[in-house]
Amino acid sequence: METKARMSREAWVRSTDASDLVCGEVMSLRTTVLGQMTEIRELHAADRWRQTVISELLRTDHRRSTEIIELRTALQGQVLVILYQPTKYYGFYPS
Repeated sequence: METKARMSREAWVRSTDASDLVCGEVMSLRTTVLGQMTEIRELHAADRWRQTVISELLRTDHRRSTEIIELRTALQGQVLVILYQPTKYYGFYPS
């Protein structure tokens, strides 16, 4: 009877130790997950900010590209006017 009681106490101690160990591991994993969730939220916020910046840069690039096309067209028109304008001094007419 004494042996069974001792074995039962030892089993209970091992069970309690195992339970405490598992509880500690669960708490550690919970802390890790909470930290990762915070990091994920921060990464999402950074990604949204980057997407906003990229979108603004693309809009700016498009506007500048449009302006360059308009300026080039205007410049080409001015060049043609100058080229085909009769000159008093040289009598130059492009062929």
